[in-house]
Amino acid sequence: MPTLTKAPDIVLGFDVSKDTLTVFEARSSSPCPKPCVIDNTAAAIRRFLKSLGRIDLAVCEPTGGHEHVLLVELMAAGIACHRVDALKVKAFIRSFGTLAKTDALDAEALARYGRDRWDRLSLFL
Repeated sequence: MPTLTKAPDIVLGFDVSKDTLTVFEARSSSPCPKPCVIDNTAAAIRRFLKSLGRIDLAVCEPTGGHEHVLLVELMAAGIACHRVDALKVKAFIRSFGTLAKTDALDAEALARYGRDRWDRLSLFL
């Protein structure tokens, strides 16, 4: 099971839907990042990833295959990625007392989950 060997500085959390991706960037040097929404297409994902430069880890949820294009583009770009266990992330979110559920909150939680649990996350191959 491959994992990261050093703590990531830049982690992206992707909340996946059929047509869009809500993305949150957790960065140690950015205290208040904001989520953004991009199309869930190969071209849009490629453009977005190129616009960011370095990315240490990307975390997404399983969504019945809607995450497939994202995972393919992340791997093609050489970005470490993890597809989470939805129950573990749900417990992680609730551990902070968060009950609300929006795409932006989910993307933020996924990014923070990656920053917190990076050393235990198996990378998607």
